Amino acid sequence: MTTVPGRSVDDATPSSIRVAVVLYENALDEMWRCLRSLVRGVERAGEDPRTAPNVVTISVGDCSGGPVIKEADLAALRAMAEHRASVDYTWFGRNLGHSAGCNTLAEDAPEDALLFLNPDCYVSPRMIARLLSAMRDPLVAAVDARQIPCEHPKWFDPVTGEQSWASGACLLVRTPWFREAGGFDTDAFPSYVNDVDLSWRLRLAGGRVVHQPNAVVFHDKRLVDTATVAPTQIELYEGLLGRLLLATRYARDDVVEETIELVTAHGSTEQQRAVAEFERRRRDRSLPAPLAGADRVADFTDGEYGRRRF
Repeated sequence: MTTVPGRSVDDATPSSIRVAVVLYENALDEMWRCLRSLVRGVERAGEDPRTAPNVVTISVGDCSGGPVIKEADLAALRAMAEHRASVDYTWFGRNLGHSAGCNTLAEDAPEDALLFLNPDCYVSPRMIARLLSAMRDPLVAAVDARQIPCEHPKWFDPVTGEQSWASGACLLVRTPWFREAGGFDTDAFPSYVNDVDLSWRLRLAGGRVVHQPNAVVFHDKRLVDTATVAPTQIELYEGLLGRLLLATRYARDDVVEETIELVTAHGSTEQQRAVAEFERRRRDRSLPAPLAGADRVADFTDGEYGRRRF
């Protein structure tokens, strides 16, 4: 990639990025769409010296039962990226889960920032540049993009972008902040609610977590007749267990007991199984320890992890 001028002394915009994409039994054409959109976004970001990154590394980690990307596919992907980004691929040989997969791809990364991206996401041409522009302030530890066609309802300040948490589907995090926070929690949150927990720990450490509404990513979610996204069985289980563990870590015993009471009366089979697993961990004294000062960042509002816009 063409070298760009250095940032000014008051500009903390990252100049290098590692994009971490974790696969699990994804179709190869889905991966191609994702990477093509990424490379186009890198190309457009390079047009503006105020945001242009010097180095972009696309690291793909595969949790599938067998390699999704073969040697010929990897060579073709690298040829498509050309000089704009390097492409690395690792088949893990087992399902690490989203958190451990992301942490592994981020380990020892020399880049200034980490872009965690779901493989079913396709970035708009200006998304990377606009996410980077939100990091001019050195206290912005993490920023997420606006998802379409199903925009996330979480509230954000329309002027500053401040929000309770950022979505891990498309999340840019400064590498030093990510490491200082300990990365994603692989034990408590292997796949779901890990982005909420990371966001709150970043804020607890003094970082700002913001939303950039003009950075747009297409997240390939399909609506059902009720105009909502139907959760999978694993989402019902992991999401509910994650909520109970999150409330425990952030010292909200009232949320724990309220959730258990509600699920006991009205929950699905998977949600009740999650409660049973939580109770097992509580008996075994293996729940996450409460964090000091958690009340300053944790926001449990009307069943959500912060206010809603709609």
